[in-house]
Amino acid sequence: MSILVFTPDADAAASLCSALGRSGQKAAWVANGEQAEASLRAEKPLVLVADIDSETHRKVVADLRADAPWARVLLIGRAAEAADFDVQVIAKPFDASELASLLAREGQLAALERSRHDLKDRIAGLTLLVDECFEAIVGLSAEGVVRSWNPGAASLYGYTAEEIIGQNVAVLDVAPSTTQTRLSRAESRAEQVRRRHKSGRELFVMASVSAVARARAGGIELSEVSLDCTERHELERGLEHAERLAAIGRIAAGMAHEINNPLAVIHASAAYVLEAAERTGDSELSACASDIELAVERIGSFVQHVCGFARRERPQMADASVHTAIDIAVRMARPRLKDRNVELRLERGPEVNVPHDPPRLAQAILNVLSNAVDAASAGGGHVWLGVRIADASVFVDVEDDGPGLSPELAETAFEPFKTTKPFGQGTGLGLAITRQIVEDHGGKVTLEARSERGARVVIELPRFLASVYRLLVVDDDLAVRRALATDLRREGFDVLSAGSFAESRQILRQGRVNVVLTDFQLPDAGGAELVAALARESPGSRFIVTSADPSVMPCDGVDRVLGKPWDRETLLLLVRALCLKGDRRSQRPLAK
Repeated sequence: MSILVFTPDADAAASLCSALGRSGQKAAWVANGEQAEASLRAEKPLVLVADIDSETHRKVVADLRADAPWARVLLIGRAAEAADFDVQVIAKPFDASELASLLAREGQLAALERSRHDLKDRIAGLTLLVDECFEAIVGLSAEGVVRSWNPGAASLYGYTAEEIIGQNVAVLDVAPSTTQTRLSRAESRAEQVRRRHKSGRELFVMASVSAVARARAGGIELSEVSLDCTERHELERGLEHAERLAAIGRIAAGMAHEINNPLAVIHASAAYVLEAAERTGDSELSACASDIELAVERIGSFVQHVCGFARRERPQMADASVHTAIDIAVRMARPRLKDRNVELRLERGPEVNVPHDPPRLAQAILNVLSNAVDAASAGGGHVWLGVRIADASVFVDVEDDGPGLSPELAETAFEPFKTTKPFGQGTGLGLAITRQIVEDHGGKVTLEARSERGARVVIELPRFLASVYRLLVVDDDLAVRRALATDLRREGFDVLSAGSFAESRQILRQGRVNVVLTDFQLPDAGGAELVAALARESPGSRFIVTSADPSVMPCDGVDRVLGKPWDRETLLLLVRALCLKGDRRSQRPLAK
């Protein structure tokens, strides 16, 4: 049906439908509103001819316009009665042939309008589909200039459409030189691409580029769809890393016995030589013996660390000067510096304490320092080692003026078995061990590569911040409780207090507590049973028992005993040490 004639005038309808039929138009006639509504539900006409004399013509016209805004409407009757309609009115009586010709033209216009309306709906639907898609969908010119940018792309890369449209998509790529080659292939094949978020964070995406059929020159000629796979990439790298660590553990277990036995002999002999040197007063021999002991300690530490490489061992933390570890590392690096003819420029900076395991941190610094010495020997012959202090961190910087390192090599430098040294001159484990040691200290290590000259490694270590540790003081004596809490709060700790066993249990149930200081005897509990009950409420907490009885000894679950009265310095050293030991259930120091 193309034309619907709605009029109670049977003669007028018959005349018009006959004229429409002769002109090749399909027409249907309904006499009342009920028939008109039924016909509209069945099929929407291109043109509606409604008689003003019909009582329901207004409702029929409104319903058609609501469902088919592209349909054309003509009214037949007196123009004065259709003044509130924005439509053409045909006066009665009308010439059926002339009206049929008019309706044919109106039908053609309605058909065009319906096609335009359908196309608009389709475009709106496709736009909604693209906008709601979480994948990044980007329209590009043949040269890679961004022409369209969906919300998924804005979410993935951080750029708004206004910021990125008009720029080349190469601004997203870590390696812009490869962008045009990839676009020129347009193979509709997904491949992993390294990209960079607006913030500078590196992303790994699966991207595919397809040529757009019937593309207009200068418009959207290529379509790129990309999906963030950074998390998957990191998981795969983590799995690969774990497999390598397991392999290292198996190898190290076999070689540890062969190394440690002769090492024990060397250590014993060095001790004998040192005693002999001290008896004879030979300072040079004494220094040599001390160097041998340091070397033995280093080898032993390295073997032990490699053996435990596949299992994260808890560092023996102490809040000590970072220069303790630096001095050990520098002393061990002296022979290498001399052999490579490299000058070390040490910028000590101020003394600063940082929670660390001195021998293990020294191993990490020595690994970095050794690499820098090797690099500098092939370049300018200088290495810089310095310390910087920030509010919450201490930075150990090691810089060289060697030949430099490409960003691609720098990205994999901390992976096990990765080395740029000639065959036989490097194990590829030094930086991997360094990263593990630094991460075990709660810090991070970064490599700043420079392709032209030199490189810098930055080891960042967190300083001891008392404010991140929560303590609970339990004592039924208000004055003692207040004095203990005051000493600890003055140091910056977050301190809670309780006067009874029941009150302390409630506090422990509400949140994490790092260290509990409790009197050994409370009115409602005491002794080992008190500590065991509190430990069940907070199994990760460390426990200090306070007592005025000097005969009280540590029992199961008790880390230390603090006598009353206490010395404030001893109290603070004890609490700091237990905070650094961390959660009883964890392999790393944890704050609240």
